Amino acid sequence: FTDFGIGQGLPHSTVNDFLETRNGEMWIATNGGLVLFNPRGEPAARVVYANDKAQPVPMFTVVVPEDDDRQARAFTVIYEDRAGTIWCGTMKHLYRLERHDDHFKLLAVDMGTAGEHSTEVYVYDLLEDREGTLWVAAANGLFRRRRDGRIGHYTKRDGLPDDVIHDLLEDHQGRLWAATRLGGFFRFVADDISGSPLVAEVYDKRKGLPTDWVFQLFETSDHRFWIATNVGLVAYFPEGNERDQRFRVYTKRHGLSFQEVTALNEDSGGNLWLGTNTAGAMKLVRDGFVTYGEQDGVNSVGGILADRAGGVCFRGNVLGDKRASIFDGSKVDLLHSGELTYWQTLGRYDGQRFTWFVPDALKRKDFGWVREGLTLQTRNGEWWVAMHGQLYHFPAADNLTQLVKARPLAVYGEESTKAVPQIFRIFEDSLGRIWISSFDAGGNRLAFWEPAKQTLNELTGAASLPSLKDDIARSFAEDPAGNIWIGFNTGLARYRDGTFTFFATKDGLPPGPINYIYTDHAGRLWLALSRSGLLRVDDPATERPAFTSYTTAEGLSSNSVEVITEDLNGDIYAGTGRGLDRLDPATGRIRHYTAADGLASGSFLAALRDRKGNLWFGTHTGLSRFVPSPHQLAAPLPILISGIRVAGLPQPLSALGEGEVALPEFASNQNEIRINFVGLSFTTGDVLRYQYRFEGADADWSAPSEQRTVNLARLSPGRYRFVVRAVNSDGLVSAQPAIVSFTILPPIWQRWWFLMLTLAAVALAVYALYRYRVARLLELERVRTRIASDLHDDIGSNLSLIAGLSEMLNTQVRGSNGQIAERLSIIASVSRRSVDAMSDIVWAVNPKRDNALDLSQRMRRFASDTLAARNIEFHLDAPNVDRNTRVNAEIRREVFLIFKEAINNVARHAACQTAKAHLRIERGAIILTLHDDGRGFKASNGDPGHGLESMRGRAHRLGGELKIDSTDGKGTTLELRIPLNYRSE
Repeated sequence: FTDFGIGQGLPHSTVNDFLETRNGEMWIATNGGLVLFNPRGEPAARVVYANDKAQPVPMFTVVVPEDDDRQARAFTVIYEDRAGTIWCGTMKHLYRLERHDDHFKLLAVDMGTAGEHSTEVYVYDLLEDREGTLWVAAANGLFRRRRDGRIGHYTKRDGLPDDVIHDLLEDHQGRLWAATRLGGFFRFVADDISGSPLVAEVYDKRKGLPTDWVFQLFETSDHRFWIATNVGLVAYFPEGNERDQRFRVYTKRHGLSFQEVTALNEDSGGNLWLGTNTAGAMKLVRDGFVTYGEQDGVNSVGGILADRAGGVCFRGNVLGDKRASIFDGSKVDLLHSGELTYWQTLGRYDGQRFTWFVPDALKRKDFGWVREGLTLQTRNGEWWVAMHGQLYHFPAADNLTQLVKARPLAVYGEESTKAVPQIFRIFEDSLGRIWISSFDAGGNRLAFWEPAKQTLNELTGAASLPSLKDDIARSFAEDPAGNIWIGFNTGLARYRDGTFTFFATKDGLPPGPINYIYTDHAGRLWLALSRSGLLRVDDPATERPAFTSYTTAEGLSSNSVEVITEDLNGDIYAGTGRGLDRLDPATGRIRHYTAADGLASGSFLAALRDRKGNLWFGTHTGLSRFVPSPHQLAAPLPILISGIRVAGLPQPLSALGEGEVALPEFASNQNEIRINFVGLSFTTGDVLRYQYRFEGADADWSAPSEQRTVNLARLSPGRYRFVVRAVNSDGLVSAQPAIVSFTILPPIWQRWWFLMLTLAAVALAVYALYRYRVARLLELERVRTRIASDLHDDIGSNLSLIAGLSEMLNTQVRGSNGQIAERLSIIASVSRRSVDAMSDIVWAVNPKRDNALDLSQRMRRFASDTLAARNIEFHLDAPNVDRNTRVNAEIRREVFLIFKEAINNVARHAACQTAKAHLRIERGAIILTLHDDGRGFKASNGDPGHGLESMRGRAHRLGGELKIDSTDGKGTTLELRIPLNYRSE
């Protein structure tokens, strides 16, 4: 329940009527005004009237008439006619509601009473008949408003049984009925000729109605007629002729919480709801139970069986006079003649009434503390009744009540006032044997009485049975093959051909005492276990039977099962610690009945199906009768989202629930969501369970559960759809599931716009770095160009000048001073070498030469110049070398110097005829191979004279390697590999 009151914006705590219009609006009649209910609005701490501009939109908007009077504000009834006009009755006037956009106005309707002493009309009910006439039930008679606006007013002077008209009804045949305060109810016919309604028939106390005060008339969907009165609920049978057939009264004796029933309505399952003015609401279940409790003198029923005469017999406790010994009748009034107490008695129901009695032979005897399974009628009509420590054997009698004066044929056992011994169960098999289980402090017993020998056979110490010192035989049954099955605390025994076979947990039997065993119409055994639910044995005659379990996992209401019976449709009924479960063995589907369906509360003691197919259940608090109906598939009802909390904060939602909810986007730390949902079913015994699927995380539906709340915690960022559906007891699912869709946003640093901004920032930084690097490279190239130019133009020129002057002076002084001439020659030679070295430096520094083609050309020139002077033929092959292959200055210089040193070695030491070089670019490296056909040399740790260590050092500094292969007399091969991407630290 969700409660709404003054604290949420209602103008008054008294609510008299509801109206849901054809366009889905909900109007509420209160004693403080007419209220429009907006389920999506916000509750308000004050009353918000229709023309107020309130923000946010309120949940309740109040419309009041211009007549600012307490009675005029007290709305009693709201009605919408076929044209969509809303009529409102108050304690003073009849109003018509006019609406223009969001503005409302109540227009008083002239009821034609201006000529009387008062213009007030206290309206109780409104009805539009099939002819379009509006009928008004009021405190001062019956009014009729024709379609042309003419008003007719009728009172007792016009033949009505009373002036106060409480209610109006048009039945399925179009007949008009009215309920009065002091005149019962009547049927009337509109007479268009005379203008007066003709009273066709009146029903009051003189006609058998229990009272003349009628609050409401109601016709259910199955065309049953019900009357709400000040003394209870009355069922009316129009076709009945006698009083007891025309009216059936339900009062507090039948379970009503209060005698005044003021309002009636029917739900979608056909159940009748009863409203009272002070004691809440009640529900009369359409296919419910008839229950007999203390109001009927019944306290508890522990044994139920049928006698040969067709009556249903009981053993239980009833409420009665301490002086009485025989009880006749089911009415409490007959038992209230003196001081009352609970009696242990036998009873019988003949289809009309109960008879409770104690046989003369059992008077002043102790019935014992065990109440179930201690009375039976054998196949030959004889009776066995177990008392505290004695077993009474009575002669044959078709009717149980015939035992009142009967003398027992035999009595077994001794009467005892002690707590033990106590007979626990008795059972008759197909051979007429009576099986007896007893409880005794000195050791429990098991025996059977054999009719042929009229003797008891002791089975207490039989082989294969558990020790009865700590165990007891709790239940008995017989399968179609004649095997006797006995349920113990520790297992199950089968008696066949004089021997027992015992089945325990090691044989697949679930643990727990076996309270009840039932053989169904198909010959299957059903076992009621106190801890492991319901058990089915499909083939009891097989050597090792298989057990099929039904527990809470399969939909059972509890794993503690006490009794079992079966209806004529083959459904199995299991009485559990939480109500009664109805199992369809063919489908496995389960319906659940509780006290809300009229079932007597308390734990189950007995169960029986009588000859007519009625089911009887005895409990610790009463007796219930149930007439099973054939399977009717209930239509699955809508399922609604009833509440949502995100990170603990409630989300805006219709107060009536919603079928589909689209939530806004949530931050990454709002990733805990709680969703409440509910499906409504008014079908008797229907149990709704729920399945959900979390699209985005789960692909399949969850297992059905009665849980109506799901908590979704620690959700990862993403888009989600939560889908939930209801599953009823017939296995039908909601035609349209309820859906909640929402999005959890990633953290700011994971969102697309942040990533794009970050990517753009990185790109800008990279671009800026690139521009900076390019600028630096350009600046470096300019510096290199300037250095190369300066070296070539200044230093190179100066060195050439020094060399030229030195050679000229050398010529002039060669004859006069040999020492100076020698020194000048040295200066000239050094200057020439410096010029050559400077040329190499200028070439290396010049950025215009940073390509592989310039390197190959310079190598070719140097080798040709050097080797040609030695008459050594030289060839350089550079197949894939071009200007597009960039080679930085350092690599060019070092490679060239290595090549230059190698050429010098060939010229000075190889004594070769030819030399070949191969330069190529391959896999990001520059590879140089040089081979001569000279004399070669022996490999050693390095020959300083050949500069090999210097060459290897240069190659190593560039991250490359140098390989030399030389053999005496076969020449030398040099291979140099330098990566092009090498950058010095």
